Amino acid sequence: MAVVNDNVSGLPVLRAAFEPTGSPRWFVYAMKKLGLDAKHGFDLQITLVRDQITGAFQSFEVALKEGTVDLIDIDWIVIGRHRTDGLPLTAFFPYGRIAGGLVVPSDSPINGLQDLRGKRIGVVRLRDKNWVILRAACIKRYGFDPQQENTVVEALSKGTLAELLKGEQVDAALQWWQLIPPLVATGAYRRVVDVLDLIADLGIDGAVPITLFTVTEEFATRNPELLRGFVRAFCDTADYLKANDQIWVEIGEQVMGGIDPRILTILRDSWRHRVMTAWNDSTVRQIERLFDELLKVGGGPLLGIDRLPPGTFAAEFVR
Repeated sequence: MAVVNDNVSGLPVLRAAFEPTGSPRWFVYAMKKLGLDAKHGFDLQITLVRDQITGAFQSFEVALKEGTVDLIDIDWIVIGRHRTDGLPLTAFFPYGRIAGGLVVPSDSPINGLQDLRGKRIGVVRLRDKNWVILRAACIKRYGFDPQQENTVVEALSKGTLAELLKGEQVDAALQWWQLIPPLVATGAYRRVVDVLDLIADLGIDGAVPITLFTVTEEFATRNPELLRGFVRAFCDTADYLKANDQIWVEIGEQVMGGIDPRILTILRDSWRHRVMTAWNDSTVRQIERLFDELLKVGGGPLLGIDRLPPGTFAAEFVR
């Protein structure tokens, strides 16, 4: 765990935890460079946590639970599970349609979900949103549950999952979206499924946020203006990143370690497509529609919960 910056501004501090390879680092770089956190009355401090899972918790969830950070981004299925288990987390604004994809070797016979029967599938974890959605799509469209009919390997980290694919220990890997273009660019792999497309296949039209900025209920109650400031700063940053290409060149150099410009362009365009800045009753209804469809297809065992508990979403912190 590493803290990226220290507070020298005297402003209220908002502590966030993200993974080193996660896409939130991109908007954080822009927000800090443009001074948008300070403009909106706070100092955003980032802790980088390891890409690993311990029990039911990812590293950044542990940091939030232990109180060493104030804010993380996670999906609403996980938030619902935590609330059901007695950990009162609440989502106060969407990050976006952050979902992964299924990657296979270039010469693989797998071209879609219909080809997965009997194959070895690698996932980061069995409770992951990507796996939940892919399972539901297989059940609804092709009448089989890959959790039951396939060999499923739980990697417990994105790095380990990449190694399993490279080592031919799995036939397909359900990887995070931002890690797929570098794999495909080698020519050795191709993406056969985008999880966002599976949401549409499940009958949900329109944009549905998958991951959301999340805090504890207590923190939200004590710091409403701080969260409103973050929302304003995030929306301003997102608008800038959508309109300005040069800042992405800097992100590629400073955050991504000098990534190939062709891959950077793919990541930039995909991020712009995925990020969301709408948060209202209609947005929440979209989430509830997808949850209801997943529940109808796979039931509580698929999701780990049979409802989204009250308090999962807080919409009072919009601009």
